[in-house]
Amino acid sequence: MSDVRIDNLSFTYPGSSQPVLHALNLTIPEGEFMLLAGPSGGGKSTLALALAGLIPSRIGGRLQGAIYLGDKNVSAMDTHEASQHIGIVFQNPDEQLIHLDVEAEVAFGPENLALPPMEIEQRVEEALTYTGMKRLRRQEIFALSGGQKQRVAIAATLAMRSRVLVLDEPTSDLDPVGTQEVLSVLRTLNQQYGITIVLIEHKIDEVVPWVDRVVLMKRGRIVVDTSPRQAFDNIPLWRDMGVSVPQVVLLSRVLPDVFQGVTPLSVDEAYEALRGTPYVQRLLQRSHSDERPISPAYHTSTQSVLSWEGVDLAYGKKQVLTDINLKVMPQEWIALIGPNGSGKTSLASLAMGFQPPTRGVIYHKGKRVETGQISRQAEHIAYLFQSADNMLFTATVEQELLFGEKHQHRRRVKIPYELDQLLEIIDLVAYRQRNPFHLSHGERKRLAIGALLTRHPDVLLLDEPTTGQDEGHVQAFLLFLQQLRERESLTYLMITHNMEAVARYASRVVVLKDTRVFLDDTPESVFARLEELALCGILPPPIAHLHARLCEGQATHVALSVNDFLLLLQPLEAVS
Repeated sequence: MSDVRIDNLSFTYPGSSQPVLHALNLTIPEGEFMLLAGPSGGGKSTLALALAGLIPSRIGGRLQGAIYLGDKNVSAMDTHEASQHIGIVFQNPDEQLIHLDVEAEVAFGPENLALPPMEIEQRVEEALTYTGMKRLRRQEIFALSGGQKQRVAIAATLAMRSRVLVLDEPTSDLDPVGTQEVLSVLRTLNQQYGITIVLIEHKIDEVVPWVDRVVLMKRGRIVVDTSPRQAFDNIPLWRDMGVSVPQVVLLSRVLPDVFQGVTPLSVDEAYEALRGTPYVQRLLQRSHSDERPISPAYHTSTQSVLSWEGVDLAYGKKQVLTDINLKVMPQEWIALIGPNGSGKTSLASLAMGFQPPTRGVIYHKGKRVETGQISRQAEHIAYLFQSADNMLFTATVEQELLFGEKHQHRRRVKIPYELDQLLEIIDLVAYRQRNPFHLSHGERKRLAIGALLTRHPDVLLLDEPTTGQDEGHVQAFLLFLQQLRERESLTYLMITHNMEAVARYASRVVVLKDTRVFLDDTPESVFARLEELALCGILPPPIAHLHARLCEGQATHVALSVNDFLLLLQPLEAVS
C-alpha cells in the first residue's frame, strides 16, 4: 500500500515565530480523491508544498513531524526523488513552465526519467489529449492565455505518472466548462490508474461532486474531515470561515420535503429531485417577460465612458478580436466572460493603450485612446493584471501601498483611504511588514488591488480579481467595490470565470466567442440561454443553471440567487 500519512506535522516559515501548520495528523488512502478546502492563508498551499517534498528542502523553515508515502519519508527526500512519487501543480502556472512550446514542456519530465522515446511520446500524447491541449502542442507558451498555461502545467504533471498528484487550485484560470473537463480528467486518472489526488480549491460547487472526501482547514488545523454529503452538516461553520457552501446544498435545507434528507451535490441531483413537482409549473409561469431589464446606467447618461468602435486586433496571422462595437456607460459593472483565449484580456488592454488595434478606434470619455500614452491613461483607468505578482515590487505590504499614495500626493490628488483603512479593507492589517511574496496567492491579489485604489481612477479594469481567494474574501472585496462604485461614480469592466460573482454584482454581461461579441444582456437573461452558453464554455451559477434546466429552454430570465429562486417557487397568492 502507498497511503500518504501525515504524522504530527508542524511548519514555521523562515523569519516567523508563528507556525503555519499545527501538529497535523492525516492519512490519505491510496487511490483517494480528496478536496482540501479552507480560507485563504489557512495553510493549504503550505501543506501542498510539504506533500511535494519542497518543504523544507527548497524553501527552508522549521519542520516538525513527517510525511510518509508508504514506508518512504517524503520529508527526507530531495526534490528530484520526491518528484518521481508526488507531482504538484501550482496556482500560478508561470512558476513551473520553463520551455518555449507546449510539447517540449510536457515531455521534459519523462525525458529526465530517461524513459524510452516511444513511452515519452505516448505519455505526452495522452496528457495533451486529457487536458484538451493537443491542437496547441506546437504553440509557444508565451502566446497562451492564463487558462491554457494552467492546462499545460497539469499535462506536464500527468506525464510524470506520479502515484500522488497534489493540485493547488489548478482550475483557477479556467472557464467553467474547462474546469469540468479538468475535474473529469482527474477523476479518470484516479479511477483508471489508482492515482491519489489531493485537490486544493475554492470552487466548492464545482469540485464536491467529483471527490471522495472533504477536509476543511482553518489556521493550520483540520476542522472537518468527512464524506462530501456529510461535509455540510454544519453550514454556519463554513460560512464563519468564509468558505462557500454549494447552492444546491443550501436549497436542499429549505426544501426538505423535496430532498427527503438527502444532500444533493450537483445540479443534476437537484434537477432529478425537483422535476415533476408543482414547483416547476410555478417557475415556468414566472420565467417569461417581454420587458427585459437593462443596465441602469443607460437611464442616466448617453455619453459612454469607454467605447470600442469597429475594432479588430490581430497578432500576426492570428485574429484576436473582430469587429468589436461596444459601449460602456458610467457606473456600469460589466462582466466580460467567455472561453479561455477568446480575447477578453486583449479587449481590456486596448483601453489602456498597451497596443494599437489593427482596425478601429477606442475612446475614453470621447477622447481617442492613443497607444504609448499609458501613464496618461493610468490617471483615469486602473488595470489589475491576471497575475498580481507582476504588479508587486517593494519589500513590505506597507511600502507597496505607500508607494501609490506618495505618487498621488505628488500629483496633489485626493487619496480616498488612509493606509490603516486600506489595510483593513483588503484584510492585511496583520501583514503590513511582511514581504509581499511571503503572502498567499489570494493575499497578494488583494494587495495589488489595494495599491490600485490609491490612484483614485474612474474606471477599473479587473482581470480575474477573485482568483485564489476564498468566498469570504471574494464577497467582502466585491461588496467593497460595489459601495465604492456607488460613492465615487466608478465604472468596472471585470474579466472573470466566477459566474456567481457575475450573478451577484454585474449589471450587464458581455460574452466573447471566436473573437466577437456573442451575447450582451443582463445576467438574468444571459444565464437563461444554456445552449448558447455551452458553445462558449460557460456554465451559469448552479441555481441559475437549475432554473433554466427545469424550464427546458422556455425561460427568458432566471433566478440569480437561492433566495430569488425560492421566491419564484412560492404559490402565486403568497407573493401577490
